[in-house]
Amino acid sequence: PAVIWRMVKIGLPAAITGIERSFANILLVKFISPFGTVAVAAQSLEERIGQFIQMPAMGFGMAGGVMAGQNLGAGKPERAEKSGWIAAFCFTGIMVVGCLVIWFFSDYIVRIFNSEPELVAVTSNFLKIQIISYLVFGFVLVLSQTLNGVGDTVVPMLVTLTTMWLVQVPMAYVLSKTTLGMYGVRWGIVLAIFLRAIIYIVYYRTGRWKHKKV
Repeated sequence: PAVIWRMVKIGLPAAITGIERSFANILLVKFISPFGTVAVAAQSLEERIGQFIQMPAMGFGMAGGVMAGQNLGAGKPERAEKSGWIAAFCFTGIMVVGCLVIWFFSDYIVRIFNSEPELVAVTSNFLKIQIISYLVFGFVLVLSQTLNGVGDTVVPMLVTLTTMWLVQVPMAYVLSKTTLGMYGVRWGIVLAIFLRAIIYIVYYRTGRWKHKKV
């Protein structure tokens, strides 16, 4: 029972984080659906491409989390912190190159999936807006995975809750009602991710997670 309780304390916040993200994404579809089927299709396609981009970040984050956890267990907190930073900056370096490819070849990327001109144009614009968030993915996804890896799952849950439901959802709704239209939804997402990156960098830098006892 003691081991099960420890697993629940660590795993439950991580599960809630996933639920928060899923419900927020459903609302985003509701916000963008009034702009028509092309907008909804572009939103869905951009999300799929984004998930593909996130895969390396999740991998780097898992690696950073494992190394950080090992080093904390070995009584080397500074080395644990360094593991997370190295993983984050490695992925950020990859994304700099990836974002250049997206900026110059977004149309060709979209045409891999669909060649309908209007869909290509809208999805291409979505991708270019999202470049800002892709550049900070290393600090959002990698550092959050690192925190999860050392058992500090409550902070990612709270960060996701506040940035998604107090920033992303309201901003996506408000901006979609302005002249930005459907692009306002994407800008709301970008603003929330950028804020999330700042919060993770500040929290990770404080080192409070180094005192987490699993």
